[in-house]
Amino acid sequence: MESNYQNNVGEEKMQEEIKPPVNVGDVLKLGVTRIGKDGDPVMIHKGYVIFLKDIEKRGVQLSTMINIKITKVMPRFAFAERVDGS
Repeated sequence: MESNYQNNVGEEKMQEEIKPPVNVGDVLKLGVTRIGKDGDPVMIHKGYVIFLKDIEKRGVQLSTMINIKITKVMPRFAFAERVDGS
């Protein structure tokens, strides 16, 4: 029973240590680092993956700088939408 408790405590500690570097509502200007398999632009911020959804995909190229707003944050990645000014 103790080892099961220790495993749960260890998992909770790992989740606490891996805190995403963004929050919902954050606005950033980032460059596109790659195009995902579904054609969505992918960006990296402090080693954290951000998928840009719901934009016109044609014409977005690597290193294009885009103003984004974080819409959903997950432990290992986030989703964002394009905001005016980019």
